[in-house]
Amino acid sequence: MELLETIPAVVVISLSSIIIFFQGVNSCKTCGYHELSSKDTGDIPIGSTRFSTVKRDVTKIGIILSQIGLFGFLFYLKYIQNENDNNILLNISLIICWLYALILTLISITSGSRKWGWIINCHLAAFYVTAVFCSLLQIRSAFYSHSNSVSFSKIKRIRVLLSLANFVLSFIITLVAITTPRGPPLIHNDRPVFATEYCSLWDFIMFNIVNQLMKKAYYQPSLNDSDFDHLPYSLRSSPIYNDFKRWRDRSLLYRIVSANKKIILLQSLYTIITGILYYAPFAFLYRFIEFVQNYHYGEKLEWGLIYIIGMFLSNVALQLSIAQVWYWSSSVLQIVVKAQLNSEIYSKSLKRYDSSFTSMHGDDDDDDERKDENSGKDNDDADDEDISTIGKITNLMAVDSNRISDFATWWNSIIDCPIELCVGFYFLYQLLGSSCLYGLLVMILILPINHQTAKSYNKTQDKLMKARDKRVNLMNEVLQGIRMVKFYAWEKNWENRILDARNSELKQLRSNFIHLTMFDLVWIVSPVLVTIASFYIFTKIQGNELTASIAFTSLSVFYELRFALNILPEIFMDGSQAYISLKRIEKFLNEDEITDSELENGNNVLGQESKIGFENATVTWNRLNNEEINDEPEFKMKNLTLNFPIGELSIICGPTGSGKTLLLMSLLGETNVISGRVYCPKSPTDIVTYELNPSNWILPNSVALVSQQAWLQNASIKSNIIFGLPYDEERYENVIKMCSLETDLEIFEDGDMTEIGEKGITLSGGQKQRVALARAVYSRAQHILMDDVLSAVDTHTAKHLMNNCILSDFMKGRTIILVTHHIRLSLSRASYLVAVDNGKITVAGAISDLKSSGKLSTILEEADSRSEEVKDSAELAAERVVKDSADKVKLHHVIETTAASSSTSVENVENEVNLDNVQKAKKKISKKPKVLVGEEARPTGAVRLRIYKTYVRANGHILFWALVVIIYIVTRTTQIMESWWLKVWSNASLENDTSNNSTSIYEISSFLTSVNITTISQAITPYLLNQQIDKSLSARILPLKFNDDNQDLSEEHSIDYYLNIYILITLVSSIYGVARFTILYYGGLRASKKLHKVLLHQVLRAPLRFFDTTPVGRILNRFSKDFETIDSKLSGELSWVLSYVLMTITTTFVISAITKEFIIAAIIAGVVYLLVGILYLKASRECKRLDSVTRSPLYSHFTETLIGITTIRAYGAAKRFMQDTFDKIDTNHRACFNMWIANRWLSIRYNLSGSFLAFFAGIFLLYNIDTIDSGLAGLSLSFALNFSEQIMWTIRRYSLLEMSLNAVERVCEFSELPQEAPAIIYPRPPAAWPYEGKIKVENLEVKYAEDLEPVLHHINFNVKGGEKIGIVGRTGSGKSTIALSLFRFVEPSHGKISIDGIDISSIGVEDLRSRITIIPQDPILFSGTIRSNLDVFSQYEDFEILSSLKRVHLIPSELEQIIASDTSSFRTLDRRGSVGGRSLMSRRGSRGSSMHDNVNVFKDLDTPVSEGGKNFSQGQRQLLCLARALLKSSKVILMDEATASIDFATDEKIQQMIRTEFIDCTILCIAHRLRTIIDYDRILVLDQGNIIEFDSPHNLITNHESLFYKMCQNSGEFDQLMSLALKKGNKDV
Repeated sequence: MELLETIPAVVVISLSSIIIFFQGVNSCKTCGYHELSSKDTGDIPIGSTRFSTVKRDVTKIGIILSQIGLFGFLFYLKYIQNENDNNILLNISLIICWLYALILTLISITSGSRKWGWIINCHLAAFYVTAVFCSLLQIRSAFYSHSNSVSFSKIKRIRVLLSLANFVLSFIITLVAITTPRGPPLIHNDRPVFATEYCSLWDFIMFNIVNQLMKKAYYQPSLNDSDFDHLPYSLRSSPIYNDFKRWRDRSLLYRIVSANKKIILLQSLYTIITGILYYAPFAFLYRFIEFVQNYHYGEKLEWGLIYIIGMFLSNVALQLSIAQVWYWSSSVLQIVVKAQLNSEIYSKSLKRYDSSFTSMHGDDDDDDERKDENSGKDNDDADDEDISTIGKITNLMAVDSNRISDFATWWNSIIDCPIELCVGFYFLYQLLGSSCLYGLLVMILILPINHQTAKSYNKTQDKLMKARDKRVNLMNEVLQGIRMVKFYAWEKNWENRILDARNSELKQLRSNFIHLTMFDLVWIVSPVLVTIASFYIFTKIQGNELTASIAFTSLSVFYELRFALNILPEIFMDGSQAYISLKRIEKFLNEDEITDSELENGNNVLGQESKIGFENATVTWNRLNNEEINDEPEFKMKNLTLNFPIGELSIICGPTGSGKTLLLMSLLGETNVISGRVYCPKSPTDIVTYELNPSNWILPNSVALVSQQAWLQNASIKSNIIFGLPYDEERYENVIKMCSLETDLEIFEDGDMTEIGEKGITLSGGQKQRVALARAVYSRAQHILMDDVLSAVDTHTAKHLMNNCILSDFMKGRTIILVTHHIRLSLSRASYLVAVDNGKITVAGAISDLKSSGKLSTILEEADSRSEEVKDSAELAAERVVKDSADKVKLHHVIETTAASSSTSVENVENEVNLDNVQKAKKKISKKPKVLVGEEARPTGAVRLRIYKTYVRANGHILFWALVVIIYIVTRTTQIMESWWLKVWSNASLENDTSNNSTSIYEISSFLTSVNITTISQAITPYLLNQQIDKSLSARILPLKFNDDNQDLSEEHSIDYYLNIYILITLVSSIYGVARFTILYYGGLRASKKLHKVLLHQVLRAPLRFFDTTPVGRILNRFSKDFETIDSKLSGELSWVLSYVLMTITTTFVISAITKEFIIAAIIAGVVYLLVGILYLKASRECKRLDSVTRSPLYSHFTETLIGITTIRAYGAAKRFMQDTFDKIDTNHRACFNMWIANRWLSIRYNLSGSFLAFFAGIFLLYNIDTIDSGLAGLSLSFALNFSEQIMWTIRRYSLLEMSLNAVERVCEFSELPQEAPAIIYPRPPAAWPYEGKIKVENLEVKYAEDLEPVLHHINFNVKGGEKIGIVGRTGSGKSTIALSLFRFVEPSHGKISIDGIDISSIGVEDLRSRITIIPQDPILFSGTIRSNLDVFSQYEDFEILSSLKRVHLIPSELEQIIASDTSSFRTLDRRGSVGGRSLMSRRGSRGSSMHDNVNVFKDLDTPVSEGGKNFSQGQRQLLCLARALLKSSKVILMDEATASIDFATDEKIQQMIRTEFIDCTILCIAHRLRTIIDYDRILVLDQGNIIEFDSPHNLITNHESLFYKMCQNSGEFDQLMSLALKKGNKDV
C-alpha cells in the first residue's frame, strides 16, 4: 500500500521536471513566447497597489519545510523499526519531492517573472493535489497497520498523527496554490479585462470568473455590451490578425494550424485524457455492484468505500477534463479561428480588385440549371464567379467562416472516438467473447448505408441552401428597390414572386426533412441490428446463456460504440464541408489585389513631385491578358497618353457611357492596365501623425475621390465630412459654406449632427453629392478626383459649387481632375482638357493649345448645340425672390429630420419648413441629436407566453397536438415493451430463485411497477449503464408482481421465439421513435410557411417611413437567419425539450422510490440545480440575444465597406476601417465568448454536483447494505450519476429552445407593423380610369404627424386633362409633399385630391399607383436582364421594349444609325462597358460593328444587369428607368428631374420626346430648371405650403408683379425664358 502512497507523487514530480525543462528551452528561443507588458497589450492594473504574492509564497515555504521535517521524522521512525529498505526508499522519495517543491517555490520568488511564477504555481498545484490524495492513503495505512506490542502501539498513534498532519498541511498548501491569483485585475480602455488573464487556478477550472456576469444578469432586466468585460488580449481580433498574417505565403489550413498550435495541443491533450477517463466511473460502478452482490453480513465495507471514492474521484477528474476540452474548443479556438478568418476576409476586401462592376450572371434560375447540369471543372468555374457579388462575399464572413470555426470546435472527436472504441471493445470482449466481433461487423456494414444517407442529406442541404439564397436575394432586391416597388404598385407581384421562391424552398426543406428522418432511422435501427446479431451468435450459434447482466451491459456498450462510430463519418462530412468553405475563402484571399504595381512609378514619397497621367496605356475593367484583349468584346480605352498638370484644374468631358469614369478609376488603380503605364500617387494610410494646422494640413501626394454615385456612411453629416480627421472648426465652417450646405444644415433640426441613415437615405441626391464633395474638400488630399459631381445638383448650385468651391482660392494649389458636362462653367480656370467618346480620346491638351488650334471652339460649339449654357434653378431663383420681397405667410413649426426620408424628389420632406423658425428653434433647444436608425429592439427576459401560443397555433390546432401526444405515448409504450421483453428473455435462462428475494424488494416492487421502472430507465441517455441495472432489476421485480397471472411466461420457448418478438418490438419502437420528430417536423413546416407569408405581406405593405428608419440588413435578417432557425432548428429543439423533461421527471421518481434516505439530498440538490439553472438561463438568454444583435452591425459595416471600397482606398482610410472592424468583431465575440463560457459554468456545476450525489448515494447504500441487493444499488447509483446530466441538458435544451423562439419573437415584431391604406377598396375604379387625367385638389392640408404643423395649407387648384403643369418654388415650399400626397404616401388631414372625379382616398393604393406614373431622380435596377428590368412581370412584347429604348436614345434610331455608320462612332457602352465579357458576345450578334469599336449592349434585351445595375453608368441607369416608365403609358405622369446624370444633348432629346409623345397625358413636373417647364401649359408657384400663383408661363412672365417674373429675372436667362414663353403663348393663341 505504501507504493500507492508514494508513486503518484513521484510520477507527477518527474513529469513536471520534464515539462518545465522543455518550457524553459522553448522560452529561450528567439521565436518563442515572450512576456507581454502592459505597453504591449494596453491592459493596465487596476489601482496603484503593486501586486504581490509574497505572503502566500512565505506560507508555502513554511508548509514545505514542515512537510520535509515531517517526512524526515517518519524516516527516522521507519529506520529505528528496521522496516524494509523499499519503505525507507519510498520515504526518501517523498522527501526529495518536497525538496523539489521548495526549489521551485524559491525560483518562483526570485525570478521576478509573473509568467514563470504562474507556470511554477501550476506545476506545484498538481503536485499538491496528488499529495492530498496520497495523504488519504497514508491515513488508511496508519489506521490499519497491525502491531502487538505496546511500543508499537505508541508508534502507531504517532504515525496516525503524522498522517493526519500530512493531510492537513497538504490540503492547506493546495488551497493556497490553487487560489493564488495569476496577477492583478486589469483594465483596458477603462473597461475591466476578463479574469482569465489574472484569475486563480481554482477560479479558472471552476469558471468562477463568470459569477459576476451571472449576478448582473439576475439583478438587471437585461444585459448590454457594457456589462461584459473586455476580451483577454489573446482573444482580441487585432493581435490575432497581426499574428495570423505572418504566414500569408502558405495555405490557409497551414496558417490556421500554425497560428493556433498551442490551443490545438491543449485541446488534443485534454481530449486524450477525457477518452481514457470516460469508462473509469463505470468500471468503479461495476466493481461496486459486484461488491454488493457478493457481500455477506458482517464483512468489512472498506473496499466498497474505496470503490465509491474511486467512482467519485474519477468522475470529478472526467468532468474537469471535459470542461477544459470544451473551454479550449468552443470558448477559445472557435473564437480565435472566427476572428482570424473574418479579419483576414475584411482585410482582403480592402485590397481586393473590385470585379463587381463587370460581374454578370444572368438569371438566377438559369444559373442554377447550368450548375446542376455541369460538373467537375464547370462547377469549379461557377464557384469562381460565385464570390463576385456583395452578398456572396458577405457570405464568406457570415457562413463559411462560421462553418470552419464550428468544425474547429468538433474536430477533436477524431481523437476521442478511436480511444472510446478501443476501450469499449475491450469491455465487450470481456462480456460476449468473439460474438461481439460479429456485432462489430454488422456495425461496419451499416456504416456505408449511414454514410450514403448522410451524403444524400448533404445534397438536399445544398439544394436547400441554393433555394434559400435565391429567395433571400429576391428579398434583398425588393427591399433595396422598395420605393420603386411602391411607386409602381408592384407589391402583389413581388409578393407572389417571392412566395413562389419560398414554395420551392419549402419543397427542398420537405425533402431535407425526409432525408433527415431516414438518417435518424438508420441511426436508431443500427444498434438494434448490432445487438440482435451479437445476441444471435452468442445464444444460438455459441450456445451461451443470455443473462440480464450480460444482455444489458453489452447493450449499453453497443449504444456507446454506436455513437462513436456514427460520429466519425459525421465529423468527416462536416470536415469536408469546412474544407470546401476553407477553399472558398482561400480562393477569395488569392484574388487579385489593388497594389502599388497597378500604378507603375507612381511616387508615394512625401514631399517629392508626383506625376498624374498615362503613358501609352490600355485599360479596361476586367482582368484580361494580352492574348485575350483583342478577342474579348470588352469596353477598353487604348493607347492613352495623358499628363494632367499638378496643382491645376483638368476637365474630362464626353457623352454618357463614353469611358470617363474608366479613365478616372484607372488613375486610382481600380482597373486593369493591359499595357503601358499609369502614374498617380496613393494616399498614405497613416494620415494624421502630428498636430495639424493650416500650414501643414495639405498632405503632398495624397488623394481624395468624389464618385458619381455618392458613398456615405450611416453616421452624422459631420462625421461623413470629417471622415476620421481632427475637427478644425474654421476649416469645417468654410467647407460648409463652399459646398452650399448652410441652408440644408439650418433646415435639419439637429444640424450637422443629423443622422443620414443607411446609404444617406434621408438626404436628396444633391445633398448627398455635396456632402461627399465637402468630405473631399475638407480632406488633406493634394489631388482630388471628381466624377461628375455637378450632375445631381441644379445648375445654379453647380455654378455656386464651381465658383465658390472648385475654383476658389481655398482649393488653390490642389490638383483637381473633374469629369463634367458643364464645360463652360469650369473653363475659365482650367488648364487641361480631355474629351472622350466611345472609349477614345478625341481631344486632349492644355487649354491654351486647344484655343490656338481651334479645337476648343469646336468643343464649345458642340456644347452650345447641346444647350449646355448655364441655367439657374427654379428653387434658387424662388429663394432670391423671397429674400427680396416681403415676408409671406409663415409657418411656425419645425419638421422632424427623419420625416424627410419619404421624399421622392431632390427636396426632402424635412425641407418643408421655415428657415427663420428653424434657426430660432435651434437657438432655444440644445439637446442630444435624434438617432434616425435606432438600435435594434431586443426583447428582455423570458420568451413571452404569447410567442409560444403563436408558434403552437401556427403548427396546428387541437387535433394536431392530440396526435403529437398520442405518438409520444405510443413511442414510450413500445420502449416499455422492448425493455420488458428483453427482461423476459433474459429471465427465462435464470434459475427459479427469484422467490428467495428479500422482503424489502417485494415491498417496493408494487410501487416500482406502478411508476413503470422500465419506462424510466429507457429515458436515460443510452450510453450509460443504467439500462443494464434497470433491466436487471426488472427481471427481479416484475415476476414477483405478475408471477401468478402470467404463468405462461415461465414456459419453455425456443430462442427463435424470444428473438423474433424482440426484433418486432425493437423495430416498431425505432419507427415510432423517428415518428416523434417527424410529426413535429411537419408541424414546423406548416408554421414556418404561415409565419413567412404573414411577415412578407406586412413588410411589403409597411409605409415608407419604416424602410427609412430600419436598415435593410435588419429586415433581411428576419427573412434569412431567423427563418433558417424556424425552418431547421425550432421543431427539433422543441422535441428534445419534451424528451428531456420526461427524462428528468421519471428519473426523479426512480431515485425517490429506491433510496428513501436520499430524498432529502435529492431535494436539496434539486433546489441548487433550480437556482443555478435560473441564473444560467437569464445570462445565456441575454448573451445569445446580444450575439445576434451585435452580429448585424459587423455585417452591415462589411457590406458598407464593399459598396464604398473605391472611396475608402482613395482616401487611404483602409487602416482606420480595419480598426473599426476589429472593434465590431470584438463586440460580437464578447457576447459569444460569455455565452460559451456560461455553458461551461453550468456544466461544471451540474456535473460535479452529480458526482457528489452519486457519492452520497453510495454512502447511503453502504449504510443500508444489509437490506438492499445489487440491482437496487446499481440502479440508484446509475440514476444518481445521470440525474444532474439530465437536468443540465433539460436547462440547456430549454435555453436553446428559447433562443430559437427568439426568431419567432423577432418575426412577430415585424408582423405587427403599421400598414399603409388598403391596397384594394371595393368598388374598384373602372378599368379605363383615369380617362382624361383631370386633377382637382380641394382644400388640401397635409401634416406629417398629428402633433406637427401643416406642410400644405388648404391649397386648391385644378388641372385639365392633358395639361402640362410645372411646379416651382423655393426649397421647402411643398413641392415634394404634393407628389407624396398624389401617391398617398402621406394622407391629408383635411381636403381631398380627385382624379377624373374620383377621390383618391376612396380607392386602394394599388389601384391608384398602378394607374399613374412617377419618373424619380434616383434610378433603381434589379439584377437580371434588360428585359426583366423594363418588363418586370412579362407584360410587353419585345418590339415595345425596344421602342422605349429608342425613345430614350439608348438605341439609335434609323437616322442615327445611318449617321453612325458613316462616322463609325457609337455612343454605347458605359464606364463598365462590356457588361459580362465573352458570353455576351455570342448573344449580342454584333457582327455589324467594327472590331475596334465598343458594342451597344442595349440592342440585346438579354444583356445581363448586375446587382444594382452597377455595370451601367448613372446616366444609363436613369435612361433605363425612364424607358420603363414609358412602357406604362399612364394618363397622369409625375416627373422629378429624371435626367440629372445625362449629358445635355441626350437630355434635350428626352425633353423633346416628352413634349411630343406625351401630348395626351397630364404631366406634373417638379422643376429644377425654369427652362424645362417654360413652355408648359401652366406654372404652379408654391411658397411655404401655399399657392402663390397658378397661370400660364406667358401670363406670369409678362406680369411684372408676379413672383414667377422675379424668379425668371433672377435666373440669369430672362431673355431666353421670355422668348420661349412668348412663343408658347402665341402658339396657344
